[in-house]
Amino acid sequence: MATESAGPSLLLSLLGSRATCCYHSSMPRSNSAAAPALIPLPVAPRPPVSLWVGIAAASALAVGTMFWVQSPLPPPKLASRTQITGDGLPKTSVLSDGSHLYLSETLEGRHIISKVSMNDSPSSRPGRLFTEGVGYAMAPDRSSLLLSVPEASRDTLWAFSLTGAAPLRLQATGRNATWAPDGRHIAYARNSTLWVANSDGTNGRELIAVEGTVFYPRFSPDGTRIRFSVSTPLQNSSTSSLWEVRTDGTGLHPLFKGWHEPPGECCGSWTSDGRYFIFQLSQSRPANVTTLWAMAEAPSSQLYRKPSTSPVQLTSGPMSFGMATPDPNRSGKVWALGVQPGGEFVKYDTASKRLVPLLTGVSGTDLDFSRDGKWIAYVSIPQGTLWRCRINGSDCLELTSASQHVALPRWSPDGQKIAFMSVETGKTWKILLVPATGGTPQQVIAGDRNQVDANWSPDGTRIVFGDEWSASNPAVQVLDLKTGRTSVIPGSQGLFSPRWSPDGRYLAALSIDFTRLMLFDFQAKKWSPWLIEPAGAVSYPSWSADSTYLYFEDLVTGKDSIRRIKVGKDKPESVFLLENLERYPGPLGLWNGRTPDGAQVFVRDRSTQEVYGLDLDLP
Repeated sequence: MATESAGPSLLLSLLGSRATCCYHSSMPRSNSAAAPALIPLPVAPRPPVSLWVGIAAASALAVGTMFWVQSPLPPPKLASRTQITGDGLPKTSVLSDGSHLYLSETLEGRHIISKVSMNDSPSSRPGRLFTEGVGYAMAPDRSSLLLSVPEASRDTLWAFSLTGAAPLRLQATGRNATWAPDGRHIAYARNSTLWVANSDGTNGRELIAVEGTVFYPRFSPDGTRIRFSVSTPLQNSSTSSLWEVRTDGTGLHPLFKGWHEPPGECCGSWTSDGRYFIFQLSQSRPANVTTLWAMAEAPSSQLYRKPSTSPVQLTSGPMSFGMATPDPNRSGKVWALGVQPGGEFVKYDTASKRLVPLLTGVSGTDLDFSRDGKWIAYVSIPQGTLWRCRINGSDCLELTSASQHVALPRWSPDGQKIAFMSVETGKTWKILLVPATGGTPQQVIAGDRNQVDANWSPDGTRIVFGDEWSASNPAVQVLDLKTGRTSVIPGSQGLFSPRWSPDGRYLAALSIDFTRLMLFDFQAKKWSPWLIEPAGAVSYPSWSADSTYLYFEDLVTGKDSIRRIKVGKDKPESVFLLENLERYPGPLGLWNGRTPDGAQVFVRDRSTQEVYGLDLDLP
């Protein structure tokens, strides 16, 4: 009896109250002592293992699908590149009508438009179509090119027919013109302003004005926006940035505010399907290189797997790529100018008043001579490393590794060491010393601030240096090589770019706004104003050998020229105009220097520019 009475109690306790519906007697109740008969509870069959596996797989698939839907598309990338031209001529732009390429080139000092097939090899010779013009845009119907032709003191705009019709001069003047997608309007630049007009140049109106020079406008595929570039001058260089504005003149804003300082992006165009914006970024540090980037234009209607709208780098150095033109037929095809960097040292010959080669077989910038005039140190192009050679180009020795980009080498007075700047990306700039015979470069100045413009004292016991111009509270400092201690030149707060005179008496330096040239007299122990000029008018100052004059390049007042100012005077004088020289920009801008005998030295741009076809993977 005890065993029988425990059965229902145990079932009830295990199954809960819902089990009572399944417990009953098979006979009418009676007072009999016999225990009621139990009908066994039905047992639910166990699901097969395959069912649980299927549920788990479905769950995993659902979770994976959710993550896949929410994940961005893979970034765009360069799949391959093919060289198209090989004529060696300087090039400004490349345009495409889907079957041919139209190049803006320079031949014997004249602008020409050349035509090549997309399938040409580098050995093919382009056909010449037009002279004295630069092509900026292809018509939406691919029937003509928009050209800018210099005329007197202004640029005229022309529509050059590709079907044999006569060129049409537009009723507008400006540069960098481009067509709207509907072909009924154009946009063009005039100095610091952006203009729009009818396609024939009539009804022109100023859309916006900015600080700087406007260039390379491009309409969005829907014609509602214009993106354009703005160039702003800096000390011995310039910056460029991309901006956007709606075609009604509203919504003006920078496209990549704060992305790079100083900015260097420009010259962008949308792909034919409008999904990506391809633009270029120029950087001079640690090496001078221009790279192509892609930014996805995420459509608002796309609910899943949206591309990342952050810029993605497509190319890298040492070859530069720029002025990219997306192919009108294929969204993943881009035509661009590929530049293999090269520089040639030239000097100004006062007798012939011409620029003549200084060194043969050397591609470099930032040249410095040993005091005895027998050795040179320079920064190689495009590697950006420090080299030492004899003046005739022999006995050359690379003094730094490829991973360390350098700038502004300076020989010690005894010719035993070379001071230079290390300008590696993401690191503070440091002044290092390396033996002229080779060895491991050594950092000699402690601190976490940028160290710029090393100059030796005439006796070689001290090095004067400054901060970067954009640093907070910059000052000029002196390192005592014997004690290892540094000290600030009294009164040098707010100054940079120091230059020690060869006789040791004076120190010249610039204000951080580039407008004031100051002179420190070590005998009098005080600073005095020497010259006040517009920003950019005093570039790369260098002393004459007798410490009487300070020479400098003027990049902003009138024509590019070399000027000088005499100690004790406050009026500079022009030495010569710098004309017809294509310059190569060094790590810190357009470099110039002097030979021991007083000739002014520059770097002629010997880079080769050819057209390349780039195949891109654009998810």
